[in-house]
Parts: sequence; structure tokens; C-alpha cells
Amino acid sequence: MTETEIEEQEGVVSKDGYYLLAYGEEYFVSRRGRIEFVDFEYRLSSLAWLRDKIAKSVDEELAELRAARKSGSHRVTGWEGESDMMLDESVHVLDTDTRQISAGVIVAAAVAALESLMNRLLDRADDSDLHRAGLTRKGRELVERWQDTVDGRELEDHVLWLRERRNSFAHRLIDDVDPQWNAQPPTWDFDDAAADEALQRVSAVAWLLEEGWEQHLTRLG
Repeated sequence: MTETEIEEQEGVVSKDGYYLLAYGEEYFVSRRGRIEFVDFEYRLSSLAWLRDKIAKSVDEELAELRAARKSGSHRVTGWEGESDMMLDESVHVLDTDTRQISAGVIVAAAVAALESLMNRLLDRADDSDLHRAGLTRKGRELVERWQDTVDGRELEDHVLWLRERRNSFAHRLIDDVDPQWNAQPPTWDFDDAAADEALQRVSAVAWLLEEGWEQHLTRLG
């Protein structure tokens, strides 16, 4: 077996779940190996694994239900109409609510992982108030401290995207009836693509912060 074939086989085994960290490799791998970023890498790998498993499980369940609907194997004698209705409702919920909720959970958890990382990087004695602050304020403070290293515009763009979708998910969960919210509903969807983009964006922010953190540690000596 060639070296390429071995690598391909290892990749297949990894993606089957024997190596959870393989799921995070397409998003973030710490370049410096600092514990703060290794911990973030592990959390992101867990979320990438979870996203993959949920998406596959929903797809497999939908395929089974649609096959049953086509064959009629789900029908109970005397209750054919009700059987069809229950199956159709299950298909609808899986393909809408389940997909949206699972994607939103990934988005919210990814933002939480990023905020946790930022809190660890806000290491001054008087940073306790910042630890309780929001994602935007934390990001801006770190950009200010490491402005020679961190691209503030890029970080702000990612943070804005993440904050809007994290907050939108929270509003949708509680079926927010605030007039201002309903007057300008968000135009985006919570789906697997959104979950993937959230993982990409928190990773991009982490890459920026890792370089700033390294500069900070170097200056400390």
C-alpha cells in the first residue's frame, strides 16, 4: 500500500469516529500549542463531530421515513390515514425544526467556546468586568491591546456575523413577539451550512487571537 493510500485509509477511519479530533482539523489546529488554544481546538472538534453526526442522523431518518411512506409499511390497518399523517408530520419536523435547532445549537456553542477563549486571554487583574461583557466588547478590547498583530476589521466582521446569529437563535427559541424584532426579521436560515460557517468564523477569530497572544507572551518574556 502506498503512502497516499495509507493516508486516505486513515482519513476514512478517522471520519468514522475513531479519532474525534479529525473532525476539527478542517477548522482549527493550534499552531503554537498553547493550552488556551488547545482547549479551544478540542471544543471545536467536539462541535464539528456533533454537527456531522446530527446531519447524518437526520438524513438517514428522513430516508427511512420516506421509504416507508413509499412502500406503505408504516400503515396500521384501519388507521391508514392517521398513519400517513403521523409519518408526514415527523418528516416535516425533522426537515425543519430539528435541522434548525441543531444548527442553532452549534452556532450558540461555537460562540460560547470563542467567548471562553477570549476570557482566558483577558488576563489582567482588572479584567473581571470584561469577562462578564459581551462578545463584541471582548473582541474590541483584545484588538486594542494587540492592534499591531490582529486585523481589527476582519475580527469585527466575524464577531458581527456570529453575534447576530447567536442572538437570532435565542429569539427564535422563545418565539419572540417583540414588534421591533418582527418588523425586521432576519433573512438567514439555520441549517447545516450556517453551522459550518459558524465553525469557520470562530476558527478565523481564534487564528487572529493566537498570533496576538503569542506576541503578548513574547513581550512578557
